[in-house]
Amino acid sequence: MEPSKAAGSILSVLVIEDNAVDRVFIQNVLRKADFEVMAVENGRQGVAMAKQKPPDVIVLDYFLPDLSGLEVCRILKGNPGTKNIPIIFLTVAEDGYMLLECYEAGAHTFLNKPICSKELIREVELTLQDKREGGRKEYDL
Repeated sequence: MEPSKAAGSILSVLVIEDNAVDRVFIQNVLRKADFEVMAVENGRQGVAMAKQKPPDVIVLDYFLPDLSGLEVCRILKGNPGTKNIPIIFLTVAEDGYMLLECYEAGAHTFLNKPICSKELIREVELTLQDKREGGRKEYDL
């Protein structure tokens, strides 16, 4: 999968992560994979950035210091300018109820922490492919 919209156009990812180590790691991995990366450390900044310069995909931490990831997701999915941006949640928990809440709020998919660089790139690329194809990944459960 090639991370480009069209010739010369770079796909953008907004990272909303309060943990500085995780945030820098994600930025570095995605930049090396030729994505344009914007990163913020809390939910309010994330909402503002997404509205100001809508990215192609958002990587969103579930636990944030001001707004929860759920609240951020609901705000963005309720806004006409950001409702179609796919959101990949980051979480340390594997609580089925929490995952269900995220899907109900509009999450596209999840990544568990600690984050693996190959898995991160793969999920961002698959999410972008799903967006181009106008759909959402379906899982065989």
